[in-house]
Amino acid sequence: MYDIIIIGAGPAGISAAIYGKSRGKRILMLEKNQVGGLIGTVSTVTHYTAIMKEESGKTFAERMKEQALSAGVEIRYENVTETKLIGNIKKIVTDKESYECKTVILANGGSGRMLGIPGESLKGIRLNAPKDGFDYKGKNIYIIGGADGAVKEAVYLAGIAGKVTIVCVEDELVC
Repeated sequence: MYDIIIIGAGPAGISAAIYGKSRGKRILMLEKNQVGGLIGTVSTVTHYTAIMKEESGKTFAERMKEQALSAGVEIRYENVTETKLIGNIKKIVTDKESYECKTVILANGGSGRMLGIPGESLKGIRLNAPKDGFDYKGKNIYIIGGADGAVKEAVYLAGIAGKVTIVCVEDELVC
């Protein structure tokens, strides 16, 4: 039985976990992919407190994970499949186990979205510029988005690719 189960290990989940541990709570953090969540995949992190100069998503995620583990936060990599949030005791079911707790914090963040167009599942469609960028050295690429993340990824890839085009899916490009 945990005091708090946190679903998601991005910046919000990690912060909640560290704070809970500092208050003597028994914490379990469930993450389906990687600590850092979506921000762990970006080329440059700019909108968070206390980031290092030229912080990458990968280094930011590594520092968050290190801090959480140092605080004694238990992190398990499991996919949450069901939640029962009614009553004093909450139940969280994953693809591996089920857990009980008094409080659940949903910090499940966001994820890269696909467009749902033909050919999207073929080789060449990627969601991680820092990891996959050099596969496109000298090639013409398209960034689909409209928020500052798309602009950051385009700037990062501009130093690698032959030509970068942003296809804005918002009402206006936000930087």
